[in-house]
Amino acid sequence: MWSRTVRTVGPRTGLRWLLPAAWPVRLVFVTLAIVTLVFALATDQPAIGLAALFLLAHDALGLWASFAVHELGHAVGLMNARGVSAVTVERNLLRLSITPHGSIRGRDAFVAAALGPACCIAIGLVLWVTVPQLLLHVWYLGHAVFLLPVFGDGRAMVASARRWNERIVLGGAGV
Repeated sequence: MWSRTVRTVGPRTGLRWLLPAAWPVRLVFVTLAIVTLVFALATDQPAIGLAALFLLAHDALGLWASFAVHELGHAVGLMNARGVSAVTVERNLLRLSITPHGSIRGRDAFVAAALGPACCIAIGLVLWVTVPQLLLHVWYLGHAVFLLPVFGDGRAMVASARRWNERIVLGGAGV
């Protein structure tokens, strides 16, 4: 697991946090895609090669980029909230997370929780309108499900809406 407490999430921290996430899954997927591309070239099957490239594009620009946008949306919301002194960005084998330190008003916590999925939904709508044939919009619009209370973002939104005008002391307030 990799963890770092920072006062701002700049490009260097963002890249160190996001790029290596779930690397075993990405390694297997990219290896299989390369094997498929080699097979397509060796057997003169361009359709198989195009399908592999399509899947690689969806892996990088859809799946992984959408989660990067999602988490960076939370980071922007938290770093702009009054009272948040720092955030801890964490990465383990299959999960990314961001934990704020200090205190935050309920309404700011609500906005920060909503910003992750909202950024993805906005990008998904733009992709849907501009290049619907690529189907990349599906990855981004799918983040709307995280607004449901059964997921962490939705739960955080419900909890912070109940404390809308209160100041919430966060774990790690001494950071």
